[in-house]
Amino acid sequence: MNFSEEFTCSQYVFTAICTDDGAALFDAVSSDKFPSSLPLAKIATIDEARQWCSDRSSDWNTGTCFVWTCRRQDDLATIGQVTLFPQENYLALAYWVNPKYWGKGLAVEICRSLISQISCSGYRGNIWAGVHSWNNRSEAVLRKLGFTKLTNFKESDTYEYSLAIVS
Repeated sequence: MNFSEEFTCSQYVFTAICTDDGAALFDAVSSDKFPSSLPLAKIATIDEARQWCSDRSSDWNTGTCFVWTCRRQDDLATIGQVTLFPQENYLALAYWVNPKYWGKGLAVEICRSLISQISCSGYRGNIWAGVHSWNNRSEAVLRKLGFTKLTNFKESDTYEYSLAIVS
């Protein structure tokens, strides 16, 4: 699958992840507001954050994972990242937004921009997302994007959502 390494929308610039994005990632996951049960919260040092970003950059090159860092156009402040994991029959979506930008609709905006970008690039199929049952904000993001709640995993308290990209 070929995705653009860089694209823009009205307010944001999206670029393929690089090691230098580790500082912004570490800033976000170090916040006491960042949910401790999320995998990224286990990043404990800036070096670990840089390594995570380096690993995702390598994943991009192999086509196993695509992460874009999202920055505001006006001041280039990093808002967060959006990720697509190609699976056999769908793309899995993940994202994070720095807690200092929460409550402003930015997660919806950056995910909507990514979905629009891949749709315009010709992707047709389903996008899947999983959300912990306690994460009401992420559930609201997915509903605003038009995702449909499917079910919850039997072995955990995670809900599945899906969105069909048809035209």
